[in-house]
Amino acid sequence: MKKILFAFAAVLMLASCCRQAPRKELASHVIVIGLDGWGSWCMEKGQYPFIKEMMQEGSWTLLKRPVLPSDSGPNWAAMMNGTPVESSGWYGNDPEPRFKPLVQTEHKNQPTFFHLMKEQRPADECGVVCEWGDFLNYADTLCLDYYKRIHHASQYPDAVVEESVKYITEKKPTLCFIHIDALDHMGHAFGQGSDEYYAELPLVDERVRKIVEGVKAAGIYDDSIIMITSDHGHIGGSHGGYSQLELETPFVIWGKGVKKNHEIKETMIQYDMAATVAKILNLETPQSWRGKALDVFE
Repeated sequence: MKKILFAFAAVLMLASCCRQAPRKELASHVIVIGLDGWGSWCMEKGQYPFIKEMMQEGSWTLLKRPVLPSDSGPNWAAMMNGTPVESSGWYGNDPEPRFKPLVQTEHKNQPTFFHLMKEQRPADECGVVCEWGDFLNYADTLCLDYYKRIHHASQYPDAVVEESVKYITEKKPTLCFIHIDALDHMGHAFGQGSDEYYAELPLVDERVRKIVEGVKAAGIYDDSIIMITSDHGHIGGSHGGYSQLELETPFVIWGKGVKKNHEIKETMIQYDMAATVAKILNLETPQSWRGKALDVFE
């Protein structure tokens, strides 16, 4: 009888340990490609063959909402720190929060997913390549292993591709965020719906394709999840308001374990991207985060 009870207790202990075992990450690498000023209004008329192919390869929505104001700073920040402006203090394109964040790290910022990585997975490589220098304000560079701002991007449009591919192939980062600014420049210079904006879209599409080819060349594609996202749309030659042209932005995600040919029907706000990255990499998120991970995994 004692042997039976002992065996039963051992089974219960084993079951308890199994329940408490940490969940493995869904993929070993996350690559985020941010297209500044990419509004959903351009998707019907625009030419973007590679991105369209990846939409069928994974999951997507054209109804992702920015946080307000619909400017770059608050929205790139929300994608990384998982919170609305009221919590993060990133109200405009300022070099520091406009008011004290509700929760602060030792770096005086709302914790980003880069900060979570350095706390929970300090040995893992994290990096940023960006064309807009102020993007680095929101990424918390003290938590990055590598960051590079591309200067004179309009004169050297492939520089962001070359730098990103070099970094990915050499370091094989666990988390990498790449920022491309060209569409936003066209929106400001020539206006929403302009011929110049539409002419730039296939060029940006090709840059995205080359970066993804770099992920394949690095030998990590099959264990990666890739996202394409945007901060805001445009109305006329500006943004920052609350028209649908400014508020509706695309989001595409594909890779290991992601549902294919799947239109995301659930609501999505910028800070949901941070929660989705955290779910993929099995990161514990702080109570202050308001984002919810998307239901896009098989």
